[in-house]
Amino acid sequence: MVVEPPATPDYVRKLQAIEGFAEISEVMRSPDFAQGATEDRRAFLFDTLIFIEGREHDERKRVYSELFSRESIACYERDLLQPVIDQTLDRLDAARGSDGLARADFVPMIRLLLHRIAAQVTGVDGVDADERTERFRALITRINEATSSNFARGDSRELVAIGFAALKDLVAEFLQPSLDRRMALVKRLRAGEITMADLPRDALTAKCVAGDLFREGDRGENAHVWRECVLFLIASTGTTTVSLPHVVTHVDEWVREHPEDAPKVRDPEFLRLCVAESLRLHQTAPVKFRVAIKDVTLSSGRTVKQGEMVALHAPAANLDPALFGPDANTFDPYRVPPEGVHPWGLTFGVGPHMCLGRSLVTGIKNRPDEKYGAEGMMVRILKSLYRRGMRLDPDHPPTRTAVTFHDAYASMPVVFARAGAA
Repeated sequence: MVVEPPATPDYVRKLQAIEGFAEISEVMRSPDFAQGATEDRRAFLFDTLIFIEGREHDERKRVYSELFSRESIACYERDLLQPVIDQTLDRLDAARGSDGLARADFVPMIRLLLHRIAAQVTGVDGVDADERTERFRALITRINEATSSNFARGDSRELVAIGFAALKDLVAEFLQPSLDRRMALVKRLRAGEITMADLPRDALTAKCVAGDLFREGDRGENAHVWRECVLFLIASTGTTTVSLPHVVTHVDEWVREHPEDAPKVRDPEFLRLCVAESLRLHQTAPVKFRVAIKDVTLSSGRTVKQGEMVALHAPAANLDPALFGPDANTFDPYRVPPEGVHPWGLTFGVGPHMCLGRSLVTGIKNRPDEKYGAEGMMVRILKSLYRRGMRLDPDHPPTRTAVTFHDAYASMPVVFARAGAA
């Protein structure tokens, strides 16, 4: 399978394009550039962690740093994600057909698994029963579509309107009750009745402890605390939801061409290599944006004017044969990147805005283990599913999304060949 850089909307082609790996890295690391975005995305996420800079950004990251410690990641994987995986697979086992196979669509199944993790990381209570989980998932899906409507192939205005309506319902049904409980707990903490160890470990609690919930002029569902919750809800699942189906297709092709590696699909170390390589080949967004805060001349001699927004074509940069070899646009889990280059390239960014939750997705290198977790959500999910005999459904091929420029699948039928965990 040869991977090509994704197509982009017309408005992107009107911006100055930066496609080289070194140039993109320089822009991402430079204090002379700030995060850029379309107005639709800013409407939901302005003044959140991804859109603030400098000292304020550093301080905000420190507020959330404990959420992505090794201990926290292990807790998410072991105590939250794994039970949901097991429950889901047990239900599939119980619904096997007369041919002995269990069938599912991988794309919605992954969304179901991850939305409970998103709730925990963000600090949303009540996402436990099936009906509540489905309601929560539906609201988050609408909000996610709205925040990424700048890459929609149709009219983005309707998506944005639907997203704001969903956010209003999310606040009323889930976020406000969750905030009220945490504010009461923090009040007890201040009174000395409980300790920090008694508090939930999530973003909403961290905001309460820091006393950083509202901004002057905040109103209703567009208050600062809700915008930050939206960021965590979509960021904590977005990469994994989009990327896992790509890993499955690449692994399927790889083991057909390299049958000696077929037993390795249950090996976490092999899966870690597959995840990293697939993340290099496929990114969650077809392009990233930065705005120059002053006139800038890059090392290459390229000039960018103050206030100009540039398009960083990181997917194309990740296919650079000078860095990743002459076969850079194909999948090879054993690829060795150059020194100083991450195996996933620029997928998580570099510099101050490198994805804070990367370790939640990829695990902590050289420190994963079966008992304490920290393998990363993607490896944890894949390992569990492959050990239950998952493979692509040979009679129903995957289909790509047609409603967005995102490099994503709309559907991926899979079958589970045998019952019981290995």
